[in-house]
Amino acid sequence: MTKKLLMLTCASSALSLSLWAGASQAATAAATAADTSQESTTVTDLVVTAEKRETSLQKVPVAVSVFTGAQRDTIGINTVADVTNFAPGFTYDPANVHAYIRGVGRQSVNVTDDQRVANYEDEFYVYSPYGLDKSSLFLSQEQIERGPQNVGGRNAAAGSIDMISVRPTDSPYAEIRATVGNFGTYTVEGAASGQIAPGLDVRVAGFDKNQDTGYYNNLAGPTEGNVVHEWYGEGQLDWKPNDKFEFWARTFFEGWDGRGDAGSRVGFYNGSFDETALTDANAYVGGGLFLNPNFGYAAPNGNPAATAALLAAEAHGDPDPVPTSATFYVPGVLNNPSQTNPNTFVAPVSRVVKLSNYDDFNYIATYHADGFDIKYTGGVQGYNYYLTDPGDGPAEDNNVKSFTLPFLNIGLGTSPLVINPLVTANYVEDDWWTAHDLTFQSTTDSAFQWTAGAFFYYQHYNQPYDVADTAQPQLTDPACAVPGTCGVAPGAATPTNPNNYIGYFDYKFNVESVAGYGEASYKFNDQWKITGDLRYNYDDKWGVENSRYLDFNAGDLETPTGTYLPGVLPAGLAALPAYELLGSSTPSLDITFIETCFTGIGINNLVSPSCRSGPLAPGVKSIGSILSNGYAQRQLAISSSAFTGGGEVQFTPTPDIFTYFRYGRGYESPSFNAGQVIASPAVKPEYLNSYEIGYKETFGKALLLDMAVYYYDYEGLQVPLSISNGGVTQSLFVNVPKSVSEGFEAEAYWTPVNDLLITLSYSYDHTSIQTGCTGTVTGGTLFAAANSLCLEDTNDPGAVEPGANPFPGQTGAVRLQSVKGDPLPDAPENKFAVDIAYTWHFTPGSFTLSGDYAYRSTQDGTLFNRFYDNAPGWDDVDLRALWKGPNDKYEIIGYVKNIFNTLQYTVAAGGAGLAGSATSVAGFTGGINEVNAFELNPPRTFGVEVRYKFF
Repeated sequence: MTKKLLMLTCASSALSLSLWAGASQAATAAATAADTSQESTTVTDLVVTAEKRETSLQKVPVAVSVFTGAQRDTIGINTVADVTNFAPGFTYDPANVHAYIRGVGRQSVNVTDDQRVANYEDEFYVYSPYGLDKSSLFLSQEQIERGPQNVGGRNAAAGSIDMISVRPTDSPYAEIRATVGNFGTYTVEGAASGQIAPGLDVRVAGFDKNQDTGYYNNLAGPTEGNVVHEWYGEGQLDWKPNDKFEFWARTFFEGWDGRGDAGSRVGFYNGSFDETALTDANAYVGGGLFLNPNFGYAAPNGNPAATAALLAAEAHGDPDPVPTSATFYVPGVLNNPSQTNPNTFVAPVSRVVKLSNYDDFNYIATYHADGFDIKYTGGVQGYNYYLTDPGDGPAEDNNVKSFTLPFLNIGLGTSPLVINPLVTANYVEDDWWTAHDLTFQSTTDSAFQWTAGAFFYYQHYNQPYDVADTAQPQLTDPACAVPGTCGVAPGAATPTNPNNYIGYFDYKFNVESVAGYGEASYKFNDQWKITGDLRYNYDDKWGVENSRYLDFNAGDLETPTGTYLPGVLPAGLAALPAYELLGSSTPSLDITFIETCFTGIGINNLVSPSCRSGPLAPGVKSIGSILSNGYAQRQLAISSSAFTGGGEVQFTPTPDIFTYFRYGRGYESPSFNAGQVIASPAVKPEYLNSYEIGYKETFGKALLLDMAVYYYDYEGLQVPLSISNGGVTQSLFVNVPKSVSEGFEAEAYWTPVNDLLITLSYSYDHTSIQTGCTGTVTGGTLFAAANSLCLEDTNDPGAVEPGANPFPGQTGAVRLQSVKGDPLPDAPENKFAVDIAYTWHFTPGSFTLSGDYAYRSTQDGTLFNRFYDNAPGWDDVDLRALWKGPNDKYEIIGYVKNIFNTLQYTVAAGGAGLAGSATSVAGFTGGINEVNAFELNPPRTFGVEVRYKFF
């Protein structure tokens, strides 16, 4: 899995979000009812918990948004993607469960890379915000604070998300809900609560959620995309034995077999298959180690265009051979079907996503002392996540079952080399954590208020990832590429590879975070108030990483046979490629030693003596080695600490106007690029300085206007980049020395007449990398200056595509580029949303019709602002109707989402520069085949939901 989340604005979206045509939930941090009440609540009634203190939404000096259950029911906010439409500055990546606020978010699935948005379920820190899609039967309120969070909880540079449960009631309550929709969607939810003893209330709730048909049609297998089979059950206890003490606890159990995000298919690749390169490093993770599945199309019985292109490339010196024959899963499919229909693809291996043992127990104990409260929040949560997919990259979509390479039988090999490109990737997260927060807070009416506390967090996880081809027998018994470096003595048999791994990458890590914090404020009068806060963070990360690299690629197969059999063959035969003479006897190679760097200083063990001995790189605890089983292993550890904090000045010129200026400093601890045993495994901390001015005004009860302007000074952004190490694409974290995010947000809630509700939100977020590329060119090679940012784009290594910005004077095949001025990933510059809802009242009930429109501008997916990394702008129209029966006994909801069935891009996931296409070969008969990877919101969906309350 992975995770993160949410949004922006000075405090409205949520606020407007709170009242709905005669139906609103009490929006308090301790929401105490299974609330679908019909009582009218105004914006000024809303209470949020900001900086550990309950405050009226319109008087909180923080950019905060609140979505109540009733407002989500009316607009139809029932997925995290829906929240992004009405939350300025917020984007969400459903495939990786990552969230971004104002351009700040977690950029990697590597678990050592901390969340930039802290997520809380009832004040308990959790790793993922994906619970935001729970319905109003489970969540009474969703609260998003933007900017560095330093008072309580875990440090978070981007902001925090609070998911607040519907609490037990002291009177009997029971409700059931059922939903049916297209794509075979059906969901059942239920909840019941009541008092079982004086002061002791309990609640049980659960759901079973299903979608049988996916959004994407696989020509070679079952449909995929949002196929869901998920169940959830929870129990709560709320005990108030007296006026001094309160105790609340929750436990839940959850599991799923497919959920629609977190690794599921959520989009498509828009370009041609690479059908002309035998090996393509960008085709999938580990692609440089093995073979390109779609190369089989170049066979005479494949795609004639690909065959012709490869023959033309061979005339220009391309060493890749034309396969003699190929077999296909679906005859007649000659190229990527997603080029003409984004909802159709072909893949022999289905994505399988499962979550088990997703269990939780968390609690809040509060003691009300004279003049202050003592609150202890704690708990434990964990899960086991499993993903199997056909490789991660454009070649995960393929239609080639096998292809055969040319063979000359002179007795060296027994049969031609048949490639069975059934590539699969397996990703696992075994994760659990515990968090504890102890807070002391003043409760008097004094002008001086204070908060002090301490936070502890411990996490343990195991994250193995492997890429394998179980159908390729040559991978099972590799030869050692550099004798004596494969964990055994020279001449001894190389350790076997029983699982037919192409690559194996694993790390087991521990994280410990300790913090102390405090805040003090002083109110001079009704107009002026000042607040300051200070936090000390100490973070420790340690663990072990393992990796193994097995090579069976074009370079190996096209190596002259004489290299494998020195002195055996005459010169003419010795020069022929191995696949032609050895055929099926061509060995795979163990190149783990070549691809790793034991000390972390250098390039790799083969070319850099510093990798094999000498000083250790930051984060390397002990020098690595290759074990007797062939795996490279290395211990990693790093610790860091930082003081963070901030303050604000509040000015309230009239009871209806509230303004503030706020400064905050955020910090994220160092991250590891763990699991590969490569050079430079650790990256430095990052820091964020936030400056914000907010203005909030309420015009009676008819119009609410919230605005904010902000400027982020971002230092040391941690971001993963692809690098090429001997033709193998690896991932490396780097720090971007300087970047900025600046913008404006406005939200309005307007009731021009009774029963008509209009919600508007807009955000402008301009992000920019400020550090350029500087250095000296010697002999055509650039030597980058310290603290500059000179990067290789592995999708365009020669920096020749439109928009490339290479440093001048470089003459090599790889030219480093400057990305100064490029935007930060997944930070659309413009977002706009409006919802109009009107309620008609009848004797037996009421009817509300709600329609909304949302727009999002272009997004970039990487540090390189290129056409193949960008997602186009898009818009969306939804419609929802809600009938409420008398006395709120039952409700019937009908909905249509994405009415016009438009392509809506959740994020710009980044593209791939392929070495060939169906009609050309890069470097011989054409340029790089740049393919976009698009992630999409669902197509048009519709359905009906029925709710019934027993009491």
